[in-house]
Amino acid sequence: MILSFDKISDESRIWIFQSNRLISNSDIKSLQNKIESFLISWTSHGNKLIVSSKIEYNLFIIIALDQSQSSASGCSIDKLVSFIKKLEDQFSISLLDRLAISYKDNNKISVVRLDDFKRKILEKKIDNSTIVFNNLINLKSDLVNNWEVPLSKSWHKSLLV
Repeated sequence: MILSFDKISDESRIWIFQSNRLISNSDIKSLQNKIESFLISWTSHGNKLIVSSKIEYNLFIIIALDQSQSSASGCSIDKLVSFIKKLEDQFSISLLDRLAISYKDNNKISVVRLDDFKRKILEKKIDNSTIVFNNLINLKSDLVNNWEVPLSKSWHKSLLV
């Protein structure tokens, strides 16, 4: 069952898939339809899942699963990743690149490769106060306080020299 994102439990497990580039407004509707079609059929050991999704900043696809009813099995997570790979091909975007880092630069979101991010730190273009996106969070409740955080409060701080 698909719920609106604001209705799904704050304790829902989330996956954040970051695009390597902004997704055009014209592609957003098509992308949302494909995600909804997948979520309707997504099961775990034959059980229907209570799920939701949203696209933030035309850059992040967020999938939420209410685990109080049924949790994702290894096979169902594999199905999700396989689906995301299909989206990458269909929309010519990269969604599974864990070496891409996103951060805010004067209220604009930039996505750079890890080596570029480190270089910007060395050049003092990025510092402890730079807002970064911590896409490693696991719960919907973390989106509010732990997703967009200063670099000093994220795993990214380990990149500081």
